Amino acid sequence: MVIYVEEFFIEQLQKCPSSFQQKFRVAYQQLKVVDSPTDVKNIHSTSAKNYYKLYIDESRIGMKVKDSTLHILCFLYNQYFD
Repeated sequence: MVIYVEEFFIEQLQKCPSSFQQKFRVAYQQLKVVDSPTDVKNIHSTSAKNYYKLYIDESRIGMKVKDSTLHILCFLYNQYFD
């Protein structure tokens, strides 16, 4: 699967601890080899078409499939932000 990571998400991810970043890297690597985001553990589809949520610990990351590319958009909730 082709993946595009939004610049805003990268900025948010850099503020997270390295242990969290490592968990995201594992999910990212899994996404690169599957056909559908829901094939990866802790990714669930939403009620909106082509939108998905990735759950890592207590955090949620919003994703969207557009033109056969998965866009990793932003944190919907980040446990490390106040």
